Amino acid sequence: MGGQTDTSSGQAAGPAHVAIIGCGFTGTSALLQLVDRCPVQRITVFEATGDFGPGFPYRRDDCADYLLNNTTDTLCLLPHNRQAFIAWLRGRGEAVEPKGHLPRRRYGDFLADAVAAAATLAAAKGIVLERIPAEVTALDEPATGGVRLHWAGGLLHADAAILATGRCPGRDPIGAPPAGSGALLVADHVRSTALDAVPLDATVHVLGASLSAYDVVNRLFAPDTRCRFDRQTDGTLQFVPGPNRRQVLLCARSGRLKHLQSRAPMPLQRRHITLPALQALAAQGRLTLAALQQLVDAEARAHGVVLDWPALLQPYADCASPAAVNQRAAALLDDAIADCVSGRNFLVDLGGDLQTLLWDAFAQRLLPPAEEARYRQSVESAVLSWTAPCPLPTAERLRALLRAGALQVRHGVQGVQWSDADQAWRIRCAFGDAVARVLVNTTGALDRRVDSPAQPPLVRSLAAQGLLQPHRCGGEVADGAAVDMATLRAIGSRQVYVAGMWLWGPGFFTSSAFMMARTVKTLLDGLYPAAAAPR
Repeated sequence: MGGQTDTSSGQAAGPAHVAIIGCGFTGTSALLQLVDRCPVQRITVFEATGDFGPGFPYRRDDCADYLLNNTTDTLCLLPHNRQAFIAWLRGRGEAVEPKGHLPRRRYGDFLADAVAAAATLAAAKGIVLERIPAEVTALDEPATGGVRLHWAGGLLHADAAILATGRCPGRDPIGAPPAGSGALLVADHVRSTALDAVPLDATVHVLGASLSAYDVVNRLFAPDTRCRFDRQTDGTLQFVPGPNRRQVLLCARSGRLKHLQSRAPMPLQRRHITLPALQALAAQGRLTLAALQQLVDAEARAHGVVLDWPALLQPYADCASPAAVNQRAAALLDDAIADCVSGRNFLVDLGGDLQTLLWDAFAQRLLPPAEEARYRQSVESAVLSWTAPCPLPTAERLRALLRAGALQVRHGVQGVQWSDADQAWRIRCAFGDAVARVLVNTTGALDRRVDSPAQPPLVRSLAAQGLLQPHRCGGEVADGAAVDMATLRAIGSRQVYVAGMWLWGPGFFTSSAFMMARTVKTLLDGLYPAAAAPR
């Protein structure tokens, strides 16, 4: 099972047969890049759902009110072409708004088409492509070389495997309510109709203030509930409830709201936050989170921006009542919307500009372990407020709902506990307990521990053989898999490569389509060095 050989040089040109496990966004990008530029002879793609391309977040049968958080003109499959999605839409004769936000399932349509296009291109180039609608349940590396993949009723030998599974199992720290209580817990709103059955006069408590929480709000106030959002003469939206009298409370630790994807990005010229500057600080033992904050401040001043960190990180610190919190939340949305359209959205635009640099900094382990652990525990969720921004249409609806009193924000959440006396959950918040009989958990509690018994059979198989090992930070087991970040080979394996959510731990922010496409390029450049294109 040796790799393909270039007889003119005597050097291995890369694996002749590659297996891709998982065909959502990352697997589709790997397939397309393999077919497009690598001297591969055979590709076998596994997808447990049987729907090749869309994956979990872009399922074509999911709710139309779940929007893409990135604008239409920034979505890609190849890192050098960040306008592939809009080009596809226009090629179909569709009128599109470049800075708009379409339903996520439309990107699923694009990904499914990309798989079909890759199949056509593979046939034209004489590459054998197999699509197997099955879950790989085990993988081993025989002494003769390559990998063996096992699934129900099947066995396959390949030269190398790319682990592109994008969805880790969820944690449910709350648990179902007692039978007969009448309370409802929605632990996973994706691929679920539970939200549609919530009465139109219900009070719904949503744990979290992430993009998933915003999806839930959009769905609870979707057009088919016969409410509407009318555009006023001043350009703002007004919520008209009709029969939809639902009340929604967003309950989160900080209550920080997402910032918005820019309609007019700032022209940034970074002078202070560069990879050489970070490397120099690391070499001197002076690279800390505080030093990074100072660099951000310096970059802001160079662009005529002054950052108020206390207000940014603790936006409700001086609020004395729930009413004051809601007024502040509406004002914050006012500011975020203005920044989005004015070209002064500095932190969001800086976050987008820094994605590749921060990935490389984490890959090189520039932060000392104690500082990296502190980042993961205390800082990452705040950073995601700017690096994973929300769509403008969503923010406008949230603001309209806040002003109408249909949406409220509760911060300072410290825990959730079932109360037999209330036959409901009690949520400890800054101004007293909230009592929830309809509870939706959007805190993103995914189990990214390699050694967790909750992992699917394939991960348990890899972990048992040492082919997939836990990432460690400062010697402590952390989220994600141990990976050689230069090649993306799983530590402990010879021919297993990682290009999915298992990199969220050793890497930085793996939910970005662009970053995952770039990661796939890094992986394939190592597997096929002769085919590597300039970065």
